[in-house]
Amino acid sequence: MKAIRIFKLMMLGAMVFGIGSGIANAAFITGGMGVTGSYTADSTTFTFGTATGTSGSTDILGTTVGFSTPGTIVAANDTINYDTFSSVADILQIGGWQFDMSTLIVDSASTFDRLKFSGTGMLSGNGYDVTGATWTLSANSTGSSYSMSISAAVVPVPAAVWLFGSGLLGLVGIARRKA
Repeated sequence: MKAIRIFKLMMLGAMVFGIGSGIANAAFITGGMGVTGSYTADSTTFTFGTATGTSGSTDILGTTVGFSTPGTIVAANDTINYDTFSSVADILQIGGWQFDMSTLIVDSASTFDRLKFSGTGMLSGNGYDVTGATWTLSANSTGSSYSMSISAAVVPVPAAVWLFGSGLLGLVGIARRKA
C-alpha cells in the first residue's frame, strides 16, 4: 500500500515537473545576424536609410538572412535620438524576422565621424517565440554606411522551475524514507 502511494506521488511530481519544464523549453531563437545599410546622422540623431542582410547563424541561417537579403527599416521608427532614447518597436524587418530596440548605449569612443552603439532588444519571427537579444552597431561617416550585428541572448530555464523540481524530489525522498 505504501509503495503504491509513493509511486503515485512520484508520478504526480514527474507530471508537474514535466509541465513546468515544457513551458520553460519554448521555441526561443538561437543565433544571430549581420546587417549593413545606409544612414544619416547629426549631433543628436541617427536615421537608418536601408538594411541588407550579410549573414545569419543557427536559427537565422542563410535561408532567411544571408548575404544580400533585403530588409526594411520601418519608416515610422527609423530615427533614434542619442540623448533621449526610448525603446523602438519594430525598427527592422528582414527575412521574416523583426527586431525591436529596447536600450541604447553610446560607446565612449563615439564621435560624429565614428559612431559606435550597443544595447538590448527583442527578436521575433518565423514561428519562434520572442527572444531577448543584444546588438552592436558601428558607422563611419566617410562612407555613410553602418554595420550591425544582432545576437539572440541565451534564455535560461527559470530558477523557479528548477527549485520546484528539486523540492518535489525532496518530498519523494522523505516519503520513501517514511515507507
